[in-house]
Amino acid sequence: MILRKEYGFESAHFIHNHPGKCRNLHGHSYKLMVSLEGPVNPETGMIIDFDDLTKIVDERVISRLDHRFLNDLIPLSTAENIAVWIWGELKSALPELVQVEVFETSDNCVIYRGA
Repeated sequence: MILRKEYGFESAHFIHNHPGKCRNLHGHSYKLMVSLEGPVNPETGMIIDFDDLTKIVDERVISRLDHRFLNDLIPLSTAENIAVWIWGELKSALPELVQVEVFETSDNCVIYRGA
């Protein structure tokens, strides 16, 4: 079974080598989808409690990215590199992690499934 939970964060960045307007400082209202896959625990009826998942995502990702300048953590802060960074922050705490989706805007998204 696959479980997916949505999160949001606001961040600023620039892409230094971008040929267009993204080379200038600007911000986004990012949406993050975190997906886990695993068996349902017969005792709890869950893969993981949504509250437990949120504690991990908030501590390892949201608290570090929300209302921050992304280039301080991810120098080339494209949506692709943000997704890879998020995966790296979550995978050890969430071995069931199978996918992260990063929406830079409502119609621009990258999906990362690990390396």
